[in-house]
Amino acid sequence: MPTNFERSLFAVIALVAAGLFASTFSADYDVPSFGGDVSTVFTPRIFLGLVFALSVLLLFMAKAPDTEAQRLSAAGITKLLAVAAVSLAVAFALPHIGFVLATAPGLFLYCYFFGYRRFTTLGLMSVLGPFAVWYLFNDLLGLPLPHTPWFSLI
Repeated sequence: MPTNFERSLFAVIALVAAGLFASTFSADYDVPSFGGDVSTVFTPRIFLGLVFALSVLLLFMAKAPDTEAQRLSAAGITKLLAVAAVSLAVAFALPHIGFVLATAPGLFLYCYFFGYRRFTTLGLMSVLGPFAVWYLFNDLLGLPLPHTPWFSLI
């Protein structure tokens, strides 16, 4: 039986997915595709739509009454709101400071809020992970991610 925390998490995921889906229609993501008629945000829109639909489905499936032991604790609410705030901050920072600079602190904070406390490993992965994803998409797959304006100055 789902807890209040899980129901709240499904609702927050649905809201974040809806916000990210809506943000893909902005001019910041309207970049020329590499030879096809399909926009570069076509696949992300499909994934975000699926995330939204599945989280709403899980939200409706989780309407069973909960017991006292399943009530959402204050720590759970704080963690939930922190993850939602980080998600929104990363989403809004992407068009302005680029993929790498937006996702590096976001990845660090996600892992921290989910309980990972090995700071050396966490710091390395938070820096190397976004660069690896950037290289994969921009250089190997040819799918441009939002760029950091200052990279051209380096």
